[in-house]
Amino acid sequence: MQRSGTVTVRKAEDKDVEDIYLMLRPYWLKGLILERTQEDIRQALIHFHVALINGSVVGVISYHDYGKHLKEIRSLAVKEEFAKRGIGTRLVKSLVRHLRKTEKPKIFALSYTPVFFEKNGFKIVNKETLPEKIWKDCVNCKDVEHCGETALILPQ
Repeated sequence: MQRSGTVTVRKAEDKDVEDIYLMLRPYWLKGLILERTQEDIRQALIHFHVALINGSVVGVISYHDYGKHLKEIRSLAVKEEFAKRGIGTRLVKSLVRHLRKTEKPKIFALSYTPVFFEKNGFKIVNKETLPEKIWKDCVNCKDVEHCGETALILPQ
């Protein structure tokens, strides 16, 4: 795959499921994101967006919908050979625009790399300010007692 080319971001399509899975797999094997099966990705495909260069998927992002008031950015990954080229930022900005088209939800992320999100306008907050997330995922996580993730909110 060439390193050059224009980056485009679009909503994910059925044909992207395997590429998304293969991109996320190394990240969940390292414990950096939650594991996602191909079936899980397929069922939540409406929430996924992909970044492409020359028609190939090089980045992915998704969100969890807690209702009109709250959305979580999750499953953000960029192929290692395309890291540090602004693709993650493009994905975040595109997803935020999408989420704020019709509503003004609070948008948050939990991350092991909070500096990336801070550079994109997010502010660090206490995880306890996100009870919906705590009860959805954190309560069942093996690392709940010693979590290394930082919670961040994008100011409205």
